[in-house]
Amino acid sequence: ENTFNEDDERLMSIFAERAALALERTRLDEKTVRQLERFAALRIIDLAISSSFDLRLTLNTVLDQVVSQLEVDAAAILLFQPESGRLEYALSRGFRTRKIEASSIRPGEGFAGSAALERRIVQIPDISQVKNQFTRYTLLESENFVSYFAVPLITKGVVKGILEIFHRSILTTDMEWLNFLDSLGWQTAIAVDNALLFESIQRSNSEL
Repeated sequence: ENTFNEDDERLMSIFAERAALALERTRLDEKTVRQLERFAALRIIDLAISSSFDLRLTLNTVLDQVVSQLEVDAAAILLFQPESGRLEYALSRGFRTRKIEASSIRPGEGFAGSAALERRIVQIPDISQVKNQFTRYTLLESENFVSYFAVPLITKGVVKGILEIFHRSILTTDMEWLNFLDSLGWQTAIAVDNALLFESIQRSNSEL
């Protein structure tokens, strides 16, 4: 007499369907909020670019948004120096030590150098599996990083530097996350180009 009958099963089915709809609505709401936050982050970077030619100030804004919006542990920016022909450390966020500041890489050297030379995003899900190929593995060993991304900063067909992302566990990504990462790289490249152009104009004016 206590077993489920057809009416009970039909009722449970309705409850299950409504619960599924509620969960899907919540998921979509969360996705919408995340997208709005990322649009806001790009806008913040855009304002930093347009309101100041101070490269350090702009890159600090970029790194703040990278770490918070991508939910990663650390990020660094290497800038290409034409005089030395190398990618040199510029700024970073989220590191336990200052060893990252010793970074100086030739294009084609290591994963960051490969990203610059090949002009593509390099993704390493688990650094420990390729530590012999990671040229700065000993430099960053105490950081306990697991996942790594290197994003080339390209504007007007020229590589201006590399945006590096580090995480202390396996980083789960999707196409939306990767597209946002690409957008951050593009905006960072514009920021670098604008600041360097301004510095060049100032230098020319001083010489004149």
